[in-house]
Amino acid sequence: MQSKISLVSKEMWKTILRSVGWVAIVYFLGLFIAVPLEILMTESKFEEEHLYFQRAKNLFEYNAEIQSILSIALPVLLAIFLFRFLQVKHFSDFMHSLPIKRERIYHVFTLFGAVILITPVILNALIILIIYGPLNLHEFLTISDVFQWLGITIMFNLVIYMVSVFVAMITGLSVVQGGLTYILLLLPIGLIILFGFNLPFYLYGFPEQYFMENKIESFSPLVALSLISRRPIGWGEIIIYILLIFILYGLSLWVYKQRRLEAVSQALIFPFMKPIFKYGATFCSMLLGGMYFGKMGGGAFWLIAGYLFGSILGYFIAEMVLQKSWRIIIHIRGFLIYVCAMAVLFVLFQLDFTQYEKNIPYTSEIERVHFGNSYYHFNNTEAEPYYLEDTDNIELLRRLHKEIVANKGDNTSSRESAFFVYELKNGKRIVRNYEIDKNKYAQFYKLIYESPEYKRVTNEIFQVKEGQIEKVTIQPYGPVSKRSIIVDPSEMEEAISILKDEINQATYEEMQDNRDAYSVIEILQRNDKTVMMEWRVSYKKFEQWLAEKGLLENARINASDIDTAYIAPKDELDIDYRGYSHEEVFKQMESSGNILKVTDKTMLETTLKDTKGYIDGPYVVAIKYNNDRYIDIKSFSSDNVPDFVKQYFE
Repeated sequence: MQSKISLVSKEMWKTILRSVGWVAIVYFLGLFIAVPLEILMTESKFEEEHLYFQRAKNLFEYNAEIQSILSIALPVLLAIFLFRFLQVKHFSDFMHSLPIKRERIYHVFTLFGAVILITPVILNALIILIIYGPLNLHEFLTISDVFQWLGITIMFNLVIYMVSVFVAMITGLSVVQGGLTYILLLLPIGLIILFGFNLPFYLYGFPEQYFMENKIESFSPLVALSLISRRPIGWGEIIIYILLIFILYGLSLWVYKQRRLEAVSQALIFPFMKPIFKYGATFCSMLLGGMYFGKMGGGAFWLIAGYLFGSILGYFIAEMVLQKSWRIIIHIRGFLIYVCAMAVLFVLFQLDFTQYEKNIPYTSEIERVHFGNSYYHFNNTEAEPYYLEDTDNIELLRRLHKEIVANKGDNTSSRESAFFVYELKNGKRIVRNYEIDKNKYAQFYKLIYESPEYKRVTNEIFQVKEGQIEKVTIQPYGPVSKRSIIVDPSEMEEAISILKDEINQATYEEMQDNRDAYSVIEILQRNDKTVMMEWRVSYKKFEQWLAEKGLLENARINASDIDTAYIAPKDELDIDYRGYSHEEVFKQMESSGNILKVTDKTMLETTLKDTKGYIDGPYVVAIKYNNDRYIDIKSFSSDNVPDFVKQYFE
């Protein structure tokens, strides 16, 4: 004869199946349409029409958006409907009046919900395995790919599901359960972003890009899941997520056992959580307001205004959630205490109580240093970041760093970056980023940029090995189809040697020259690795060598490729060149009165040499090529205006 407990458990299983069984059906159909059906339709089209297409590299790429939406939404909906009895008084009273312990209620509901989430994934994985052989899926997918998709999908589903189960234990409102679940799932990465945007206001040199782009997606299951088709997940993340599932399972059980039965229809059932929620929401909203107003408005006034507006808004919203009404009672004393605490924190940061700004390591502590003009070059996945290891260069960079910090107040309006990455001998890393005016620190930049080590590590051509060069191609910048190709071994080695000499002898001023490069040089090695560099205007020896070898004509655009050039003072043009096509600007300049028309080949050569591609100089240059189909708009900078232009307009 069955016991009362087993009968009650059996009825609970039936009740759960009737209330949330639809989730399993919806999830199965959604996954079937997104993955197995998509594979069937794609493969049949390929077989019938013999079309070439880019097949998915893994199962997550099949309708990745649909898979992500299903995994993000359904586990939360399942937990909301599953634990609805905790938010409705008569349902809660009935459930807890049954002759069964809370632990058993929790285990039955939670585990059955997990089964509902897991079963559709397993069934779809079985379908994929069934069609694996007949459709020859082995050509682009392995069996391990199928099991990887199965395991990772189940893992993310259970993480999101258990977070929602935990939230169900601490709230008495279904709406709050859904909202708070997504808040918790996004909170770590959200705080990282908010801190990343706000800390530069207080910590001079804080590298916000480095801070926020350093694999922060792994801090949120939702973000990691949405990127799973493009970003492989590591074993470290998998272990953390699995541990999180078990921790949340045990923690939710403990909280459920402490929960008061009468705590239904309350936003948060534990009193100590209410101030945490209220001031946490106020703090996050404050950071959001400061981030927006600080970035958009600029200056201390708008930053403080953003903080005040954000804190007031966050405080009101939190009170409305807790009081379940928009007609709320304002606890002004608590808000004033919060404002005073934030004001003290603000003052402490202004005084650099963390000594963040002054933390410049000693030369003896430094193993090597990366120094560049942006975080992008350091994080470029196509090449390893370069480092300087010479003691003299390290000391120069430290002195430059100290000078930048000492002139903190003079750098507020600058927009050029100085990015430092110190790798210390103890294995630690110190990263700083500053917005500066490079001209104020030219004496440091000149010594660093002209050092042999800096030139060697920042120019890939020094990695080219003799005897390993397959071909050298010189492709001119511009609308021409010509090029120069060098395949003779002795000539290739001679060209590489001259280019290395040009780089070694280049001055800082030549390296900062903003005139357009003539061509791009592509060096193909026998290991199929390609090294790219530009042929700059200052490389006179290389130009002379090309002329001697008869390669100069095709190696760059020259006067013979140009039909006409029009030159006009930028301030006298009636047309806004930024809002019109190059052809319209050319026609306007052609009909302008105060215009210099250049057809002389010598002048055209000088024009080509001294122009740059962006318009910020005093003269605008419109170049019409011989093919009569392309017009380029350039300019002369104030330092490179040719004499014949000055004489004409002055």
